[in-house]
Amino acid sequence: MGKQLAKLGMWISQHAKLTIVGYFLTVAIAIIVALSFGFSFDGASMAIKGSQSEKANILMEKEFPSTKQTGGQIQIVLHSKNGESLTADENQQVMTDLFQDIQKNKHVKMVILPTILNSYSKDGMTATARVMYEQKGDDVSAQTVASLEKSIRITKNKKIQTELTSNDVAISGLDNGEKAEIVGLAVAFVILAVTFASLLVAGIPIVSAILGLVVGMMLVLISTNFLSVATFSMSLVGMMGLAVGIDYALFLISRYRQELQENSKQEALLTAMSTAGTSVVFAGATVIVALLGMTVLGIDMLSVMGITAAMAIVTAILTSLTFVPAMLVLLGDRVTGKKPNRLLSVFSKMRIHGGWGKFVTKYKLVLTVLVIAILGIAAIPFAHINLGLPNDSVKSEKLTERRAYDLLTKAYGKGSQATLVVLVKTSEQQDIQKVTNDIKKLSNVAVVSQATPSKHNDYQMITVQPKTDSNAVKTKDLVQNIRDLEKNNNMPSLYITGATAINIDMSDALMTALPKFAILIVVFAFVLLTVVFRSLLIPVVAVAGFILSLGATLGSIVFIVQDGHFINLVGISTKGAILNFLPVLVIGIMFGLAMDYEVFLVSRVREEYMKKQNTKQAVITAMKDSGPAVVAAAFIMMAVFSGFIFASDATVKSMGLVLTAGILFDALLVRLILVPATIALFGHTTWYLPKWLNKILPRVKID
Repeated sequence: MGKQLAKLGMWISQHAKLTIVGYFLTVAIAIIVALSFGFSFDGASMAIKGSQSEKANILMEKEFPSTKQTGGQIQIVLHSKNGESLTADENQQVMTDLFQDIQKNKHVKMVILPTILNSYSKDGMTATARVMYEQKGDDVSAQTVASLEKSIRITKNKKIQTELTSNDVAISGLDNGEKAEIVGLAVAFVILAVTFASLLVAGIPIVSAILGLVVGMMLVLISTNFLSVATFSMSLVGMMGLAVGIDYALFLISRYRQELQENSKQEALLTAMSTAGTSVVFAGATVIVALLGMTVLGIDMLSVMGITAAMAIVTAILTSLTFVPAMLVLLGDRVTGKKPNRLLSVFSKMRIHGGWGKFVTKYKLVLTVLVIAILGIAAIPFAHINLGLPNDSVKSEKLTERRAYDLLTKAYGKGSQATLVVLVKTSEQQDIQKVTNDIKKLSNVAVVSQATPSKHNDYQMITVQPKTDSNAVKTKDLVQNIRDLEKNNNMPSLYITGATAINIDMSDALMTALPKFAILIVVFAFVLLTVVFRSLLIPVVAVAGFILSLGATLGSIVFIVQDGHFINLVGISTKGAILNFLPVLVIGIMFGLAMDYEVFLVSRVREEYMKKQNTKQAVITAMKDSGPAVVAAAFIMMAVFSGFIFASDATVKSMGLVLTAGILFDALLVRLILVPATIALFGHTTWYLPKWLNKILPRVKID
């Protein structure tokens, strides 16, 4: 592959302007095609195919067709603050005025009143109503929501607190971290300027990453016409596209400037393309494989997230290998580094010039033990991880959804928003009564409704309200206890569904699949690195380091989000369960990024070792030449990811937090300390590979 990339570099060196014009045309075409296709985001399915709750949900829609939701819904929560019950005549009149005003909106299908829902609290101070729209939840526009917000001023002006909440309509709007991307880019620019001691060179990776991201996002927009892409998938695309786009350009430019010290510009470019360029392709392909690996789990949402993020990686690779070298050729002496910016040359002294490599090789045993101990301690909280889906309790109190959640919890209990739907296959009243009584006897049950018969009276529907919220361990236990009733008491068949049951089944399935997915990734990494580096020790250390950093990452998230330590620092209002698909997402993404740094750093170590057969010196030289780029890349990744911690959307916030922690542990502790320390510790043994294995393994050269 190195030869092909060198040929590409030669062509680009002779047609730099044409390459740049061609790339801008590609960007323009991608935008035009995306706009002509249009786009339609929706909520990719969160259910596990074949799970009990999903089967029950299908059964419920068949037997109780009236429960099937065809349009978007917004729940209105009303709470009297004027001293009178909501059932008082004056408040009733105000509420009637509100509902009539809401009904005037042409998109409103109907308003279901509190009397129909029987939703008045015991003290009569709180009630709920439901607005049903003609369009699907994702299609309910911001203008339609704004019209509803204008209507509720009627009750607010009469001292009736009125809040809105919904499972499928965006009410407050989603802050998916767009502002964070701008801040992340600014920080990345500063890091690059310090690394290269040049404002001009620092701008190339930024522009390259943005252009690649634009094309990647256009591909994602086009894909919404064929895939069920959730809106928050764009946040992952943005995070990954920017981070790896900057990193890949950084490594290519770094190697180019190193080669300029001994070679001509053209020779430096060809060497950079054949070495760093090959590493970019290899590392990028590894990230893509890791992301696409999420499709094997059979969860639509995760599959789509993996596919869309992989699109961003592809465009980042192509941009780095075309636009970046063309810019290096076009800008000539201004990017060689021979005449650095005087103001920034002072800061360039902060860069690592072999000192870190010497430090790591000198204290290799102590550092190895220390890193393992730190990662092991950080991983301890992972042992009690509790998976779930973020609810409105983790949102800011400034948002109406959070205030609605608090009102509902206070008036109806924590389990009021975690209702379970139980379908009983029977038409016998005696069986129904037995099921109802037995459910009431279970612990953590607050309310059990009367049974509602299906259209043919073959099934009965019962709703069960737990005492705890949807993410509580006790709620999960209740679901299992209800299912166990069928086994223990010769009861008729029971089926449990509803959003809470579906999310619980999804969390359980993901937790079960997590070890299998991790093993798949680890085996893949071991084989891959054995083939590439012709060594057994390198893959062992890389895989062990990945497992340690993964455990530390998930452990730290449990410590912060679930256990509630330092949550105020990251803008989380209250502790809660860990986003159920986050561990799988972390494994897929972190594996790819870990292999990025592993390949870039160890390939340079091996390159130097093959020249001088001195492992210690190879580590020192590699850390001197590639260390600054890896450090800069890690800090850039952290800068881009950390900005998303302060997005209002809980899903985006969780992804930003966990990926920032992942880079901290894996890039800085494992790849920059543990890996070089163990290579120096084992010396020549590092490169041992049995002769019989060396013969049968395919040869892949990336240095």
